[in-house]
Amino acid sequence: MTSESHESAHPSGMASLVLGATGVVFGDIGTSPIYALHETFAKSGTTLPDIFGVVSLVFWSLMLVVSIKYLSFVMRADNDGEGGILALLSLLPNQYRHPSNRKQSALLFLVLVGTALLFGDGVLTPAISVLSATEGLGLVNEGLAQSAVPITVVILICLFAMQSRGTHRIGQVFGPIMVLWFGTIAVLGTIRFLERPDVIKALSPTYAIAYMHHHGLHSIVLLSSIILSVTGAEALYADMGHFGARPIRMAWWILVGPSLVLCYLGQAALVAEHPDAIANPFFSLPTNTGITFALVLLATAATVIASQALITGVFSLSRQAIQLGLFPRLSIRHTSEQHEGQIYLPVVNWLVGVTSILLVIAFKSSTALAHAYVLAIAGTMSVTTVAFHKVALEVWNWPKARIYPLTALFLTVDLAFLAGTSANLFKGGWVPVLLGSFVLAIMLLWRKGYHALNRYMAERAIPWSDIHEEIGHGSLYRVPGIGIYLAGPNEQVPAALISQTEVLHSMPSEILVVTVRNIPSPYSDGSVELTQIIPRVHKMTIPIGYMELVDLPKILRSHHHLGQAERSATYYLSERKFAATNENRVKHWPELMFSILHRNSASPAAFFNLPADRVITIGTRIDL
Repeated sequence: MTSESHESAHPSGMASLVLGATGVVFGDIGTSPIYALHETFAKSGTTLPDIFGVVSLVFWSLMLVVSIKYLSFVMRADNDGEGGILALLSLLPNQYRHPSNRKQSALLFLVLVGTALLFGDGVLTPAISVLSATEGLGLVNEGLAQSAVPITVVILICLFAMQSRGTHRIGQVFGPIMVLWFGTIAVLGTIRFLERPDVIKALSPTYAIAYMHHHGLHSIVLLSSIILSVTGAEALYADMGHFGARPIRMAWWILVGPSLVLCYLGQAALVAEHPDAIANPFFSLPTNTGITFALVLLATAATVIASQALITGVFSLSRQAIQLGLFPRLSIRHTSEQHEGQIYLPVVNWLVGVTSILLVIAFKSSTALAHAYVLAIAGTMSVTTVAFHKVALEVWNWPKARIYPLTALFLTVDLAFLAGTSANLFKGGWVPVLLGSFVLAIMLLWRKGYHALNRYMAERAIPWSDIHEEIGHGSLYRVPGIGIYLAGPNEQVPAALISQTEVLHSMPSEILVVTVRNIPSPYSDGSVELTQIIPRVHKMTIPIGYMELVDLPKILRSHHHLGQAERSATYYLSERKFAATNENRVKHWPELMFSILHRNSASPAAFFNLPADRVITIGTRIDL
């Protein structure tokens, strides 16, 4: 469903989309009040000017980052309705995906860094969100404070264990729970705000400016906590394809934004009246322990939903990276027959799950995790601004007088946050850097190795004229049956067929060479190119978008060339063995690492959903 179809939805359908967006898109930013002011007040102090300055910084961060940057501008950059940092990359001209100079290479590298940091965000969000909620038990009963970590670990184990079953049933209740959440925090905030209504003055930008002027460099350090109020802003853009831009904007302006502001004002009023509430201002909003316990339960549910949204986002991001040639093939399973976007990647799920649980055990508190969390957010936001600038300038042809001031405003905010969070590098900020570096290394290594493999196959390609000539001479025999061969974009005669002719001196009587071509769009138009190469040998090129999964047998059965004859065809695949020597372009260690990634990626049979009883694999030795 593209953004255009979202925008034209019936009013009842629009209400459903707004409800869905509230449940999925705003889970992360919606649970920020649990820990944002808690962390910020611990650094700023609780004098009235400090409180007003902090709330003013939070409010204007929400306005500048969420309302103006993402909702008003960045979300215009959709690729057939899909958003996210890789969507920005796919919108750019082809030379940025296959750079030929340093400037283009630098932008591609930046986008890959931002993508890698998003994976770090996906690992850290479940850890800090759920732990920050369970820590509220300490206010209900001091004896329960020590239970926060083990309870969080149990919740995360259950959350990641259920991913293989899909989220479509749970997703049906996400919206109502999050509406209840936003309504609850708005009411609790309003009650406290009415006790000290003068905190409304904190919404003036003069208090933010005065605070930064008075505190100097310390205010930059404070931004490492202020940024917690806008966590999840990138998710608004990344999840745009699920609901459309308009429902997300409506949900923000009607419910989410006002609820967050009221909650932050309520916490500010509470701390102004009762400075001891600084220990946990959010869970101190209720007036009795019974309501506090109910709030802890609701907060836990909300943070699980926020975590689920990020986990699903990591799955989608992984699929996009695979289809764009940035990741090795991984096993991808559909978890819903009705919803194309609901997928499960076992390897990604357990890597994210185990890492999140280990982080909870290692850091033991949401305060410690916050130091690790914010650096990934600030880095991704900065990269998004740079990529958006390039799209506006080179794709939309916006005048420089329009885009440069806008970019300067966004980058000023992003880089200020990045400068503030950089101070946390040795307090836990190394965690997203380490996680991001690992993901970035995989992307760079896979991309370089895959390009080298394509060059290798192109240089050693055997023309079909040689095969046709051998058939004419009688040195190749055609045996009955239909053979389907998978080939890369630069292959002529597929490697599996070359090995078959060299060893067995035979080939199927009917041959179909299939090339799956990845395109820089979320979905293809379904058009399949079919050409005849030599008599009884055809080539089919299938375009696939970065949001699509490939069920090759289903595609072939739906095409008139094979139709139901596909059910009796045999698939021939090439199993590549890499020599990993120093004799060619790619040296021993890079080729060895690429070989390990290649060997542990999903087989073409599994990735393309080929029938196991009709697949023959033939070995091919390669030295890049």
